[in-house]
Amino acid sequence: MARLTNWLTAMLFLALIAANLPAQEKLVLTLDGSVELAFRNNPSYQIALKEVDKAKASVVESYSAILPQLNSSAAYQHAWEIQESTIPNFIKLMFPPDFPGIENMPDYVRISFGLENTITMGAQLTQPLFLGGAGIAGIKMAGAAERAAERNLEKARQDLLYNTANAFYTCLIAREVVRVQEEALQQSQENMEMVRKKYEAGAASKFDLMRAEVNVANTKPSAISARNQAKIALTRLKMILALPIETEIDVDGELVYEEDEFTTMAILDYERMALTARPEVQALQEQKRISRQGIALARSSFLPKLFFATDYSYLGMTNELTIGGVDYSRGFTSAVSFQLPLFTGLKNNKQYQKAKIDYRMMLDMEKSVTDGVTAEVEAVYNTFREAKEKYAAAAENAQLAEETFRLATMMYEEGTNTQLDVFTAQVGLTSARLNYLSSLYEYQLTRYALRKVTGNLKEIL
Repeated sequence: MARLTNWLTAMLFLALIAANLPAQEKLVLTLDGSVELAFRNNPSYQIALKEVDKAKASVVESYSAILPQLNSSAAYQHAWEIQESTIPNFIKLMFPPDFPGIENMPDYVRISFGLENTITMGAQLTQPLFLGGAGIAGIKMAGAAERAAERNLEKARQDLLYNTANAFYTCLIAREVVRVQEEALQQSQENMEMVRKKYEAGAASKFDLMRAEVNVANTKPSAISARNQAKIALTRLKMILALPIETEIDVDGELVYEEDEFTTMAILDYERMALTARPEVQALQEQKRISRQGIALARSSFLPKLFFATDYSYLGMTNELTIGGVDYSRGFTSAVSFQLPLFTGLKNNKQYQKAKIDYRMMLDMEKSVTDGVTAEVEAVYNTFREAKEKYAAAAENAQLAEETFRLATMMYEEGTNTQLDVFTAQVGLTSARLNYLSSLYEYQLTRYALRKVTGNLKEIL
């Protein structure tokens, strides 16, 4: 019993602590704030930013192929055994054949060269004079790669802006669908109460009351599902913004219809704009330049190479374990070297063929991408026109459905129509409201999509 009392006391204490802890403040996001967070936190966009930094570093690196290389070196070598060489006895050759004792002198002698410790220090300078165009081609390739990375960054930026707006508007429409479904549930409950009163007054049958109760039960799942979809929409927005999963968020905004001057152009104007302004099309042009320079780089393998090199060094030898007090000798040399590949096992030939094939493949890819861009522009343009027409029809239909439901409810109260008419009008009203929200949501997204497919999604609309 005492153990149970202690357990209850501990649970009560923890409950009091939890009740007094400050609740996590909900983060309310506007569309502007969502986009700002996305650019700051989204991992894919951050990777694209770092790719640009890498490409810029590669541009500086590419210049190293044509710039001089200066290196210093130092070496300390100890010989545990000094090798000996056998050489003719030159001293014996200096004396005449009849010199006394010359017959006892050996014809060959063994002599060692060098001392136990050898110390070398110096600096070497190498300057390429001609690389067959490889150095310039490498620099141009790195520059094109940097521009391609910047175009890919712009594509990532526009994609993220569109996806963020999509997720944000999905949260807004999900919230509005919750409101519509909850209003539909409230209307069903109010209708049930009205039928109940008429039943108690003898003006409605038991069947009418049961049907009203069934209508309430049928409306509840839609409201529950709508609330769940709203939570899922908020979770998706959090993922795009790379917010911690435990962060509670809400959105601040509304779905409104706004006229767009950008949509007044002809479809051919959009197609021409897309083929010049789309970041992926521009990046593809840079990839073509890289492939073209790849041919020049492969061609350089057939051409001669010319290098200049100079060396300034000191050499010292001693039998002592020291580097000080050694009599160093100085050397200073310069040389120009010439290299001409004669036969490389057909490697250079195949590399050149591969480079030309890569360029032709890039031309095929360009055709595929431009055709895809044109088709995408046409599809989005037609979708936008459809969304605009659907919105106009849905807005008019929503007003008509509200008036129809009002009249049906009033006439049922007066006994001039049936409950089935009320149910039909209610279903029509809910459907009309949902269609209105759907058409408004589609219109807003296609406004963004039309700018995105033409490469002009620069800011929030």
